[in-house]
Amino acid sequence: MRSIILVLVFGALGFLFYESSSFLGACSGIAIFLYGVMCLKNGFNAFSTFIERVLKKWANTVTKSLIFGAISTMIMQSSGLVSVLAISFLAAGFITLAQGIGIIFGANVGTTVVAWVIAGAGVKFDISSITMPLLVFGVILQLQNSSNCKALGSILCGVGFFFLGIHFLKDGFNELKDTVDIAQYGQIGGIGGVLLFVFIGMILTVVMQSSNASLLVAITILAAGQMSYENTLGFAIGSNIGSTVMAIIGSLGVNVAGKRLAAAHLLFNSVTALVAVVFLHQFMVAVQFLCNLVGIASDDYILQVSMFHTLFNIVGIALMMPFVHQMVAFLERIIIDKKAKEYAPKFINEAIVQFPDTAIEALRNEMEHLYDNCFRILTYALGFNPQQIQSQMPFDEIIAQKKLYAEQVNIEELYKQSVKSLFDAMFDFATNAQTYINEHEQMNEVHHIKIAARRAVESIHQLKMLYKNLKEATTSNNPALVDIYNGIRVDLGELLRSIEYLDQSTGEDIVLVLQSIAKSSAMLDEADDNAIAKVESLIQEKKIAATSASSILNDIDTTNKIGKDLLGMTKHLYVAYKEEETTT
Repeated sequence: MRSIILVLVFGALGFLFYESSSFLGACSGIAIFLYGVMCLKNGFNAFSTFIERVLKKWANTVTKSLIFGAISTMIMQSSGLVSVLAISFLAAGFITLAQGIGIIFGANVGTTVVAWVIAGAGVKFDISSITMPLLVFGVILQLQNSSNCKALGSILCGVGFFFLGIHFLKDGFNELKDTVDIAQYGQIGGIGGVLLFVFIGMILTVVMQSSNASLLVAITILAAGQMSYENTLGFAIGSNIGSTVMAIIGSLGVNVAGKRLAAAHLLFNSVTALVAVVFLHQFMVAVQFLCNLVGIASDDYILQVSMFHTLFNIVGIALMMPFVHQMVAFLERIIIDKKAKEYAPKFINEAIVQFPDTAIEALRNEMEHLYDNCFRILTYALGFNPQQIQSQMPFDEIIAQKKLYAEQVNIEELYKQSVKSLFDAMFDFATNAQTYINEHEQMNEVHHIKIAARRAVESIHQLKMLYKNLKEATTSNNPALVDIYNGIRVDLGELLRSIEYLDQSTGEDIVLVLQSIAKSSAMLDEADDNAIAKVESLIQEKKIAATSASSILNDIDTTNKIGKDLLGMTKHLYVAYKEEETTT
């Protein structure tokens, strides 16, 4: 079906190009402009790691996030790209929903700068002459081997095509008005005309996937005298609503957090557009006042459109900024991922795989999710509950309560459901993420996380072999057997408790907890070394049957392997990427 539509579109355009060279010129301008925007996006994508790090450092509050969104959009000339980045960072757990909303607000202000550039430099002046040097320098840089040179070259070419497209579009519409009376459609008066052009602006932005391109068309038609000032303002409002489509598309492949941010973008732009339409004449008076204040002529409608575009976005932010936290609560209440499974990946997704810092942050968060699943299985299999492990109650007191094994724990089913599928998804994501990583340190971090995940999974593999005997022995009538297996429970419980403390520790405390974990592992080694002598003694004292010896020794050895796997996991997770905290 798509192929048929594409052929029909090509056929219609080909006929129109044949009939009107001026229409061809206008469409060529749009195509060149959009290609310039694509070059800019590709160029700035190469600096995504730098953008991630700036975001992590400076966008830690809603206000800072707003400033980040505005500045990054001014530089990259694409609110859509910034919105998609924000959705990806949020989906990875890199930022909060409130911070993501701040970025979206800022991006809406940042994109108004593009309108000023289009109106002030592109339409009012002929700057096509400077585009040629930019294209020459850009192509030369793109031929270099350095990835940074290629990216910079793509940016220069993007700026060059950006202004060259404006030049061709302006000339095309100037010629087109001599053959086609566009004014009869662009001069429709009253609120009906405004609403019509709100709709046209929205649709054109969706089709071109660029609010800047659609706004360029509107300003160019206005400059050619083929559209009324009021209708151009309506077009600008519609382009704002249409710009949310890229954010919505960008949210399709991410988790529920990303979808909430896309909804926040749509909500903000829709409310802002509604306010702008309802109070359009009041905005026009305010625009006239501000233009007089800064020296813009009262009949310079091109720059007044840019002033209006900036003003109604700032007013929208002023209206909604105090209600960001209420917006967050509202979105979290109405957007719930009903299909989400408790054990499905929460942070990793294909939308962020090409951003190294974000991908690694998501992988770390997913590793914590994997360990939480393993922790629950280990805890219940040992006859405890998570609250007991996380408390400071002595294990002897916990065991004395004899509240264990109320139900059979299906280790195999839990492993398949909550551990294996998550590990497979993590491993696949990590392998893909490594193809985008160039720094050795980042590659090393991913390697350590993958090993940590494997050791966590191995601990559950070993647990499957231990669980049946552990449950039978601790609920038997043989005190000696109960004592041996309760010792196993205490040893592993102490190790799990130490890991829980480690997760809550910072700085020098991490070293102390790691030492405690190492001591627990040493105790497991000691228990393993003394196991044969202890079992022989119990057999001689007739406390256990000789036929139980091999089973007990195997279970003690399995316990030791579980402990080693958990210790290995913590070493790769905490020593690998938190050792800086312990040395500063």
